[in-house]
Amino acid sequence: MAIQTVALRGAALAWHGYDLVTAPDCATWDQTTWRSHERCGTVCCYGSHLALAAGGRWLVRIDAERQEWIDAHPVTEADTAQLNGSVEQYLIAETGDPSHLLETVRGKKVIHVRFRAARLIGLDPEEPHEFGGIFDPRLTATALADLLERRVGPRP
Repeated sequence: MAIQTVALRGAALAWHGYDLVTAPDCATWDQTTWRSHERCGTVCCYGSHLALAAGGRWLVRIDAERQEWIDAHPVTEADTAQLNGSVEQYLIAETGDPSHLLETVRGKKVIHVRFRAARLIGLDPEEPHEFGGIFDPRLTATALADLLERRVGPRP
């Protein structure tokens, strides 16, 4: 999935992400999963769209056979044993990510996509945003727009 990187943050990025996932030709939005490989390519939720639009890079590459790779090596159980989520849901850490939310896989600092996405749009990354929040897997486009209006602010 190729999402064009934009130099937006806060409400501007939040609404840009909304426009991405609600575009009539969007075939990559699945609010029920942070990241999933389907026959037509990788699909992901609103939060993952935000992180990718801001230049986020996944730790894991998923190939057409659903094999997961870190660099040129397959993902192993040891890679996922200490993580607070599935390894394919992690991004390479970048400046601005709270250090206490970083984890390490194969010597690489990583962060769960939910923390990055929340930070990018001005929300507290440690606040629960999944159930009942902006990253809720049950969200419709209408409910997402309402939450953005209330939590992030009006469309700039």
